[in-house]
Amino acid sequence: MKKIIAANWKNNGSKDFVKKYFSYLDKNLEKSPHKEIIIFPPDIYCSLAEELRKDNPVYLGCQNINININNSTLTGGTTFEMLEDNFLEYILIGHSENRANEEKVSLSLKTKLCETMKIIFCVGEDKSDRDNNLISSKIYSQLDDLIEAYNDSMDVIIAYEPIWAIGTGLTPSLKDISNTHKIIKKYLNQKLPSYKEKDIMVMYGGSVSFDNAKEILTSQFVDGVLIGGASLNVEEFTRICNLQI
Repeated sequence: MKKIIAANWKNNGSKDFVKKYFSYLDKNLEKSPHKEIIIFPPDIYCSLAEELRKDNPVYLGCQNINININNSTLTGGTTFEMLEDNFLEYILIGHSENRANEEKVSLSLKTKLCETMKIIFCVGEDKSDRDNNLISSKIYSQLDDLIEAYNDSMDVIIAYEPIWAIGTGLTPSLKDISNTHKIIKKYLNQKLPSYKEKDIMVMYGGSVSFDNAKEILTSQFVDGVLIGGASLNVEEFTRICNLQI
């Protein structure tokens, strides 16, 4: 099974940044049949990224999709049709930073709208959940949104991102990461028997850097990493992508 290494640029970048980023990747990124590299630029730069990726062995994705009640118009919205039109292969759904701003938005509906794309579905607990030993119950409740929308034709990867670790420089222990990935796989297999545990991919996100990427990527039950801040440094991101694992 391939390791997934994804860069989430969030609301960062410029035309110059995108051009220099892909120029560096073109010269320095090593091709590997054992890894899948994904970049999630801001929406406004997706078209430019598509033009520049050329023969780079990278996939492109969108950081979010907007939905509105009764499919009405939405100022500033991004639709599934727009993602297809820009040749984007991946979509992030349920990232904690979007969950916080879209409390009433149905993640199940988002998932159904994007069922023909490759979906990275994000889950993770906050510090209060962790302190009160509620990690499993919180993650299960988040996974239920995916389960409600899931069908066997979907291509879904789970991203476990503990909210308290995002951008803080803190990470769970490797044992905790492995255990959480294990319970995610088991829960999904229990609820969706056709979704075989060995085929369920779970990646980790939250303060991933070159210094800890290899030990996280080689931990049991970890199938990839979703990188935020460190991915903005193209040299560091490329070093992570080129790790021998």
